[in-house]
Amino acid sequence: MTSDPRPKQDRNTMTASIYHPNLSPAQVIAEAWRRESPQSQEFWRQAEAKRKELYTVPRSPGPRGKM
Repeated sequence: MTSDPRPKQDRNTMTASIYHPNLSPAQVIAEAWRRESPQSQEFWRQAEAKRKELYTVPRSPGPRGKM
C-alpha cells in the first residue's frame, strides 16, 4: 500500500510565490528588496555597514606572542 502523506496542492498556487521561471535569481532578489519597507531597508544597510567595518578593517601591525 503506497500512499502519499503530503496534502495535494494546486501547482500554480504552490509555485507562484517562490518560483519565477522568467526571472533570474538577481531579479528575484531585486524584486524582494523593492517589497521591503524603508525601515527594513535601512536596518539592512546599517547591518551591512557594520559587517564591512568589522571584517575589512586591517589588523594592527606588530608581533603577537603565542600565548
